[in-house]
Amino acid sequence: MPPASREPRGSARAGDERDDRDLPGGIDRPRAARRPRVAGRTRTWVMPASRRDAVEALRAALRDGRSVLVVGEAGVGKTALAARALDEMTIDGRAPYVVALSGAAGRAGLPLSALEPLLGDEGLLAIGSFARTVRTLSDSLAALSAGSPLVLRVDDAHLLDVASAQALGWLVRQGDVLLVATSRPSGAAGSPWLELWKDDVVDRIDVEPFTVDELEHWLAGELAGTPTADTVRRLWGETRGNVFHARELVRAERSSGALREFDGVWVWTGRAASGARLLELVENDVSRLSAEAHRALEVVALLCPAPMSLLLDVVPRAAVDELVHMGVATMRPQLSAAGGTDVVVDLAHALYAEAVRARVPGGRRREVLDLVAGSTHASTGASLVRSVMLAMDSGLDVGPGRLDAAIEEAFTLQQADVVVRLVDLALRAGTLADAQRARLTIVRAEAWWSQSEFARASRDASDVVRLVRASGTPDAELASRHSDAVQILAATMHSSGADITEVLELVDEAAAWLTSVDALGTWADELAVTRLVRQGWAGQSAATRTEALAVLAHPTSPAVALRLVAPTVISLADSGRFAEAFALCARYLPVSRAHGERYRWATGEITLVGMLASLWQGDVSALRVDALHAVQDEAVPVDWVAAQAGRGLAGVAHGSWSQAATDLRAANARLRVSDRGGIASFTLAAEALAVAASGSSSSARQLLAGIAGEPLRAASALEPEIRLLVLDTLGWLRDPGLTVEAAALATWAASRGHARVELEALHRLVRAGNRSPDVLARVAELATVVEGSRAASVAAHVTALVHDDPDLSRIAERDLNRAGLWLPPLEPPVALTPREREIASLAAGGMTSRAIAARLTLSVRTVDSHLARVFAKTGVHSREGLAEVLR
Repeated sequence: MPPASREPRGSARAGDERDDRDLPGGIDRPRAARRPRVAGRTRTWVMPASRRDAVEALRAALRDGRSVLVVGEAGVGKTALAARALDEMTIDGRAPYVVALSGAAGRAGLPLSALEPLLGDEGLLAIGSFARTVRTLSDSLAALSAGSPLVLRVDDAHLLDVASAQALGWLVRQGDVLLVATSRPSGAAGSPWLELWKDDVVDRIDVEPFTVDELEHWLAGELAGTPTADTVRRLWGETRGNVFHARELVRAERSSGALREFDGVWVWTGRAASGARLLELVENDVSRLSAEAHRALEVVALLCPAPMSLLLDVVPRAAVDELVHMGVATMRPQLSAAGGTDVVVDLAHALYAEAVRARVPGGRRREVLDLVAGSTHASTGASLVRSVMLAMDSGLDVGPGRLDAAIEEAFTLQQADVVVRLVDLALRAGTLADAQRARLTIVRAEAWWSQSEFARASRDASDVVRLVRASGTPDAELASRHSDAVQILAATMHSSGADITEVLELVDEAAAWLTSVDALGTWADELAVTRLVRQGWAGQSAATRTEALAVLAHPTSPAVALRLVAPTVISLADSGRFAEAFALCARYLPVSRAHGERYRWATGEITLVGMLASLWQGDVSALRVDALHAVQDEAVPVDWVAAQAGRGLAGVAHGSWSQAATDLRAANARLRVSDRGGIASFTLAAEALAVAASGSSSSARQLLAGIAGEPLRAASALEPEIRLLVLDTLGWLRDPGLTVEAAALATWAASRGHARVELEALHRLVRAGNRSPDVLARVAELATVVEGSRAASVAAHVTALVHDDPDLSRIAERDLNRAGLWLPPLEPPVALTPREREIASLAAGGMTSRAIAARLTLSVRTVDSHLARVFAKTGVHSREGLAEVLR
């Protein structure tokens, strides 16, 4: 019998495919298991901070002579973490030898078979004598170490037979071996591992799935590029942060072409599909289960999760316990629909469900899904969507309540294609009343619209209009469905580039028809709001603001008025009336959460426009993405692309140009695929400013050219800010046409009542050298109209420039920085790199090295090194001096 392999620090077992598979891309692989490099491309493994901390904790424990138990569910990266910790570490100045074993290598019914390589023939003959077994193990390990530190690494310790586990536990208690064992929680809760941890003999490190932020960090390293926010969120929704599942899904989606790269930005389109490799691995994992456990697994996979009370009607408790012990399933308490508490059994991760469902016969599937009808279990999220879809595919009636709940969850999960599928199944299922058919068709139209499938959305909305008009005199519900359909038709027409006059004619024609047939209900108010919404987004705020505010102040139905909030907030902010804008957001956010059925995108939309208002007012201290993250974690649909663009705008306000450019580039890459709101011009303008401030002049000019050819369509309400962003980009580019453009923007803004934008444009005009008394008088007048700290700082800076006072000018510029406005230098720039210029600008604005490091996610040492080079290039020796040079 050959002895166990003796491995130098952290090397992987020869031929052990499982170790290589379980290493997530975010952690360096051991030398023997690293993938070959792709020609022409450098692979960088990125590990989130929480995993780095766990690696250091494991190393510290080993250096202190303590064994470690690494615990986590399947696929979270336990093996990878252990391998990374053992790679290139030292104990007492020497590299340890690592002996690797696996609980999965044991053979059923053969005690100590997992330890066979260490026991040899003599040890196997000692089976039945615990003392001789542990002595043989101890002698074998001592011989392998040859006096050097030795670490015994055991993967899948939960699969060890009882004899093997007890023998290893004894050795650890006696201090004969340093052990690093990985186990699933079910195994760690049993003997001997639980006792070793309780008795403080071993340290325990729990490995959790990635959070959304950690997954984004890992994915950027895995792809060697920037993933869009919706790609990160969708991947997290599919995998719930399971690293193994995420890596395999990314591999499969890249191979299929659904995950594609656009200029360094990765965009995921289409639906997730588990690859053949991934399903084969799961088949191997579940092959150890007994027949009863397989039956239990089928039920859990189809219901996902399954209430324990329901599960025990089908299989014995021993089968459930087997699933949990093998790490295939988990148990947790959950509220039931009746308000009590039930224990539910869920799969370790969704990957198992895909593999198991694929082999369940149709009759068996129907039998299991039929059990749900009488269950009080309240499934939510992806579990609800999955169970409803499976039931409807099997021809079962899920009832309108479960169908509606599944549709809402699918919208929240950004699975518009699933919504379309659910509605298709419901419409084919049987005869429906006109009102129900109209409602479901409108839901499908909205799903098409959310995917920028405007032609299909228009077709469904038109079908609803024809259905209602064929009914003669519609009742209140059908009349409301007619108004909903017209709203979708108006939105799709506007987003497709139709003139606002044509859009309003459509709305007016609908109102005339409903009037002519004496339709009942609140359709008149609904169509009036649709008209105001389209005018608001078309940029006709001056003409409609008073009417919009009147509707929002005393709405017939607050839920119907939700669509009107966002364009009205933008209009108020452009006019400098920030207090009213914030009051409107505060009033309607609770309404949006309570009446999501009327406009499911309202919560995210109101949060985003509130963030824009904070930016334009100058309240940068409150301008954090926390609010966006909070909304994303709510059970409401959020436009993830707009949220990423918002994060980029926050970076612009903080002067974090590089990060802002990265976020905005990612958002724009996604908008090239789907831009239902027509906001691409706005985000392109913001990206142009960020890259210009970073020193990339050619890229900035290319983006400006792209804006010129991008129609505003249904986002004309953002034209004032787009023009201001373009103006500031020209300033950073030292474009000679800046003065003319600033004067033109000021005149244009004044004619439309955009006091905020006019004030900003006049400030740039004065800074460019225009000291006209008329300009100065107008600035003073506007400063009394536009609310907020930014307007006051702009006026103070104009005063300082007029009096040619450099000290007051520097103070005013620092106040502008705090208000989110970072001005370009007036003199030719020093030859600094984009990163050096970014750090120098922040330092000149009064920020400490530690604050700069925190903002740019750098170390303080890196910031100081950049500043040292900046000082050497510019010939100055203080941060105050930098302000002069950068001007």
